[in-house]
Amino acid sequence: MYRKLPLKPLLVAIAATGALNITVIAAAQAGATAPAISAATNVGEVNASASALSESAKALASTDGKLTKKKVFESTQSQAVLGKREIQGVGPAAGAAQALSLAPGIAVRGYGGISSTARYEIAVRGVKVGWSSVNGDVERNGLTVLFDGIPMNNLISHNGGWDSNEIPILQMIHGINVTYGPGNPAGRWFDSVGGTINFVPLQPSVRPSAEIGTTFGSNGTLGYNFDLKTGMYDGWSAILAGGYTKNNTFRTGTFNAPSQSFAYFGKAVKTFRSGTFSLGGYVDSSREFRPNFIPVTPIQGVTTQGLNANAPLYSQQTSGFYSSLPESIWFKQLKVQDYLLYSKLNLHLSRDVTLHELAWYRHGHRVHYRITNYVPGSSVNSEYYNPSSDTYGDKLYFDWRLPMNLLKAGGSWIHQQYTTPYAGYNATMGTSPSFPIQYNSDVLYNNYLTGFIQDTFTPVSSLKITPGIAAVQYQTQMYNNGNQAFPNLPAGAQNQTLINSASDTISGLEPSVGVRFAPVKWGSMYAHYGRSYQNPTDNNYGAYNGNGGTIDLNTLKPVKSTDYEVGAKFLVHNWMLLHDFTFNVNYYHDSLANETIATFLSNISQTKFAAADAVVNGVNIAIADNPSWNWHLFANLALNHSYYTSYTPQGGGTTLYGANVSYSPYLTMSAGIDYRYYYHGFLFSPQFVDQYTSSQYLFNNVTGAPSHQKQPGYNVSNLSLGIKTTRLNPYIPTLKAVKLSVGIYNLFDAQYNPIEYITSGGYFGGNSAGAILADPGAPRQYFMTVSAKF
Repeated sequence: MYRKLPLKPLLVAIAATGALNITVIAAAQAGATAPAISAATNVGEVNASASALSESAKALASTDGKLTKKKVFESTQSQAVLGKREIQGVGPAAGAAQALSLAPGIAVRGYGGISSTARYEIAVRGVKVGWSSVNGDVERNGLTVLFDGIPMNNLISHNGGWDSNEIPILQMIHGINVTYGPGNPAGRWFDSVGGTINFVPLQPSVRPSAEIGTTFGSNGTLGYNFDLKTGMYDGWSAILAGGYTKNNTFRTGTFNAPSQSFAYFGKAVKTFRSGTFSLGGYVDSSREFRPNFIPVTPIQGVTTQGLNANAPLYSQQTSGFYSSLPESIWFKQLKVQDYLLYSKLNLHLSRDVTLHELAWYRHGHRVHYRITNYVPGSSVNSEYYNPSSDTYGDKLYFDWRLPMNLLKAGGSWIHQQYTTPYAGYNATMGTSPSFPIQYNSDVLYNNYLTGFIQDTFTPVSSLKITPGIAAVQYQTQMYNNGNQAFPNLPAGAQNQTLINSASDTISGLEPSVGVRFAPVKWGSMYAHYGRSYQNPTDNNYGAYNGNGGTIDLNTLKPVKSTDYEVGAKFLVHNWMLLHDFTFNVNYYHDSLANETIATFLSNISQTKFAAADAVVNGVNIAIADNPSWNWHLFANLALNHSYYTSYTPQGGGTTLYGANVSYSPYLTMSAGIDYRYYYHGFLFSPQFVDQYTSSQYLFNNVTGAPSHQKQPGYNVSNLSLGIKTTRLNPYIPTLKAVKLSVGIYNLFDAQYNPIEYITSGGYFGGNSAGAILADPGAPRQYFMTVSAKF
């Protein structure tokens, strides 16, 4: 009855796309040579003033997807952009999540301190992506994450949709774009119900350059990074960048939990008379030992050597705020890996019509390997879970410039195969990863199809109206492949997926409209409405669902987001002390319907599911200014009120109405100040950044529902000093500058827990049910970076 979705037509489509790209480029270049590079173009800079750029350089600049302040100001959407100056404020050892924490309305939490090798959870106005090992998220994968405009998310996975350590080397990122809410159809993706985040890497440049750097510091941190830019030759320009980092845990104990990550990126761009073509690739790999939770207060029988052992009690109050368990008692190793290959074509078919085409392939692989001997006698003290996915995608659209209109129309198609083998075992009892007592292996095939049309109507220069509509379709087929994946099983082995197979197709229309009115050149008001849908995740189709008999595909609905935005934006280039001054304020109201809230307990067989509808609403305020060349100031504040309009625990328990959403702080604030001072060949750049996260409600694993208990708020400050000089240039050929940066992170050594939850007792056993467990944030840390640019 159920068939595997055919892959052959998809491969043909990808091949045809590549052939089209090559044919079009060849035709466009016939008899034409790319214009010469202007000598006036600044070294290593693509985005210099347009008057100084040749046509080739202008075309190259157009391939850089980073937003600018002007683009954000002119948009009908709620958007933000983080540049190099802001990103540097979180430090050289930080990763994707920490950088995003500086954007308005974004809260992050994780267990790795400032380390980029660890996973963080990212919440954009309450809607999340990533995983912090704690239940209770209203929407686990409601944000689409892009790398250079290409999706990195798994299409269907509830656990492991995207992890922040997939982007571990911030030195290769030169900008981060954030679109809040679903956004307009041309920029919307399959998981964009809460927003879209685009990590824009370093881009090819007009002139050649190179940079190398090394970072070292607290907890055995050591890292390297580099980038090489070829400059432009005969219309071609390329970049190769990469880095490696490693560190140990800041947690105290006998096990230092070593972690390491690397990432490499390459991109080549060809400019020609009718457009541009680019080919890019990205690979990343992170291996980490995740630290264990620790009770906030002591629990009788919960000791540093196991349950009821003759050892000190294990808690922040007794064994130490940062203490951890020995490796022999508990360890968890995680691996996250990606391979991404993509191409982009921008082709001017005429003076007013341009074709845009993206094609990509992504392979994702995870490993979850855990052994716990804390509670003796368990038949499942070990887990080995190694899912993988292969994704093929293509997006094709046209834009057509008409009098007073910019029309965009096109669509996208994405296909994914996702395999999820899991083995639960205990080697001392004769079971193993290939001979497990608990197991499952689900195979899911997904197609995502969308077509859209969007128009930006500008009847007068001060008014812009952007209506649009997208038609989306999600095709899903799930197969219970456990017995085929594990043909050799012990007596009594249990398949944790009960349903045999499932197949469903979900379609919907996503209308949106944005309006911007600018009565003055430096100020505007805007409003935006958007409706979007998201495919139910794998557990909704029965994957590793021990209650598979309750799956009813006839009533299965997609997650639905109905988002309203209203705000004002200001951009002042030069007036008194205001230089490139920006001030943005907006109010948002987003209704989320048909959510499935998964509660993962001690192992996969004890997962519970709840059904919920929710509202997230609040206000974001962001301000930035450069009062003079020396000073740069920025600050933002976000107020959030997230609550469930209904929350029904598994099994139809008592429905909650108006309960606060767990882990959505009602207030987050970030502020930073930079100063630059030049003295005798040295440029000094001190920077101070302060971040505050308010208290937030905990999730209760006992009840499988949000609680009325809160974890305290916390404040963390960072201080750094950069020193840049050209004094060494005469002694080293081709050297342009050397930079030294030293930083102190968590300057005031605050003790805080970014993660807390109420345990059901599965972690430590005994009488621990109802206790609060935590992952502490890092204490004061020190880092130093030395880099040279050529």
